[in-house]
Amino acid sequence: PNLILGFGSVGELLLHRLDALDSSVRTVLHLSAVLGTEFDLLDAVAAYEEMFGVDESKRFETAMTLRESFDVAVDEGVIEQSYIFGEEDDCKEIMDEEDNLCHSLGNIRISLKGRRAHPFYAENRRLRFTHDSWKASILNVMLDERKQEIHEHVAMSLEKELDDDEAHHRGDFEKQIRVFKHWKSSGNFTKSAIFALDIGGQLMLLGLNSQAILLFDEVLDILKEMTDEGELDVRYGGIGASVLETIVPPELEYLIKLNITKGKAYSTLRRGVDGAE
Repeated sequence: PNLILGFGSVGELLLHRLDALDSSVRTVLHLSAVLGTEFDLLDAVAAYEEMFGVDESKRFETAMTLRESFDVAVDEGVIEQSYIFGEEDDCKEIMDEEDNLCHSLGNIRISLKGRRAHPFYAENRRLRFTHDSWKASILNVMLDERKQEIHEHVAMSLEKELDDDEAHHRGDFEKQIRVFKHWKSSGNFTKSAIFALDIGGQLMLLGLNSQAILLFDEVLDILKEMTDEGELDVRYGGIGASVLETIVPPELEYLIKLNITKGKAYSTLRRGVDGAE
C-alpha cells in the first residue's frame, strides 16, 4: 500500500513515473510497447530509422542515441536486458520454445543478413519489459492513431528484411505472420490482404484450410470494424455499404480476392454453404 501512497492505483503510479521521463525515452518506450513484451535492440533501431527517415551515414549515431534512451529505461526499472548476442549466435536457438505462436511473433528477429549489414550489429541485445503492466500502461495512454502509425513503421522495416532475403524467408510462416500482424494493426487493408493471401495460400497447400480462413477473416475484420455498429446500414458479409462505397479500387480488388480464396478454402473443407456466404 505504501508504494501507491498518493495514487489511486498502481497504474497511476506507473503513469506518473513514465511522465517524469524525458520525451526521447518515452518515444522509445512507445515503440517498444508496439514491438511487444520482448524484442531485440536492432528491431527497435530498424523501426526507429523507418519512423524518422534516418540517413545511412547517421545510422550508428542514431542507434547509439537510442541505446542511451534504453539505458535510462533500464535504470528506471521499466526495461531489462535479457541477452547479449555474440556474432556466432543463431537467433532460432535462443527463442523460447514454450511460447505460443502469437507470443513468439514478438520474438522473431531481423534476418541475420540484414543484421550483419547494420553498423550497430555488434551492439545488439535482447530487451524486455520488466512487467507487462509497464507495456499495458504505455499502450493505454497512446492514441490509436499513434499506435497504428508505429505499427506501420515496424511493418515496413520488417518487410524490408523479408525482401532482402526472400528465398531464406519463403515458407517461414512466423516471420511472415509477424509482418502481417503489424500491417493489420496499422489498419492497412491492402498490405494486410497481400500478406494474408500469400501466407493463406501456403497454408492451403499444406491442407491447413481452417487456419487460412482465420487469417482471411482477420483482414476482413479491418473493414468490418470501420462499420458503425449503430448505423442503419445495409451490410454485405458484415461490411457496411457506406464502407464499401469509400474503398479505392485496389482495396476492392483484394476484397474480392480474399472472399474468393476464402470460399475455396471452405469448399475444400466441404463447407460449401459457408463458402457461398
